[in-house]
Amino acid sequence: MTRCRVIVAVEALALLAILVWALARPVTAARGRDEIDYRHLQPFPLAAQQTVTQDMPLQQDQVSGIAIPYQLTGRLPARIRVLITDQGGLALVQLVHPLEPSKPLEFDTVQVEGRQATGSVTVTIQRVDDLGGQLTLGAFPTNGTGRPSMLEQPGMTLALQTLYGARGPAVLKTPLYADRVASLAPPWFPLRADLVLVALFLMLGLDMLVLIGIDRSDPEGSPIMARELAPTDAIPDRDRDPRLP
Repeated sequence: MTRCRVIVAVEALALLAILVWALARPVTAARGRDEIDYRHLQPFPLAAQQTVTQDMPLQQDQVSGIAIPYQLTGRLPARIRVLITDQGGLALVQLVHPLEPSKPLEFDTVQVEGRQATGSVTVTIQRVDDLGGQLTLGAFPTNGTGRPSMLEQPGMTLALQTLYGARGPAVLKTPLYADRVASLAPPWFPLRADLVLVALFLMLGLDMLVLIGIDRSDPEGSPIMARELAPTDAIPDRDRDPRLP
């Protein structure tokens, strides 16, 4: 029983450490909703010197970054030139941005600092190197999404994501996260989705405590140990040790 308690305590401390790290890491205040159609996400190869242009409707005024989904094979980084302009053509960001090699799809953020934009922004991306591996951007078909297409590729939309607000600890984003989770509740739920999820996690935790008998002072209180601690009378005669009384 002591061994079970030690294992549970170690797991609890590990989960607590992960939770503290997740809540303390810096994140943006918010991300745009419904900007990416993950179900139909497709790779869009970007060759050397190739340029793509994508209009991005803004959901808030304080845009602080644009997240670019990409994959890059090989071991060498790639470089892209990123130009972000507002509706009047004023450049909010103009820089050469490195992309590190990545086998899975990753989002790399280009920060927008000290500038205000309303309505929409235009994002232009050009690969300026030819030394790295194959660079692909995430994209999806425009049909039915209500989003603008790429200027150079009608019918396809880059899966860019807008970020809003200043960076800070993730714990400050908890109310927004809870509100968005609650908005996903089906109409037949009598309670908000976040409350239901919290209740389910609490029930799961209580079930684990009951299962291992950690709240009991005697080992016999644990259903897991019950079979091992069963009285010898329950052992069939053919399996009984002859040395036992």
